[in-house]
Amino acid sequence: MNRPPSKLESPTTYGHGEAQTEIQNRWATDKLISIRDIRELFALGRTAAYEMTHRPGFPEPIKLSPRCYRWWANEVTAFAASMRRDSATPKRISNAHRSAGQRTQSEGMSPLRITGRTRFARTRKGVQE
Repeated sequence: MNRPPSKLESPTTYGHGEAQTEIQNRWATDKLISIRDIRELFALGRTAAYEMTHRPGFPEPIKLSPRCYRWWANEVTAFAASMRRDSATPKRISNAHRSAGQRTQSEGMSPLRITGRTRFARTRKGVQE
């Protein structure tokens, strides 16, 4: 998605007298992606994708119109990479949690039992056994 430069953007000079701003450079090197692209990138449904965009750390959207949002592709891929990096690190239980009374099954904790009253399941009307 390319757009013409805005008149409000203050130009800065680079190299051979080229007037460009940081935003113009970003438009040239990066692209905006829609929620559909985010769904494909994370393999999510529509609701889950919208919920992900509201997570802490997810890049802020660019509001193009009242009902049209886009995200910078580089920021979203960086977020995806950080999620993969975080999920790749193993989660370890510290000794402080174990000493606080949280024991695992292998440490001698008895298995859970279902208690309470039981009743027989009813048969459906009209079904012969």
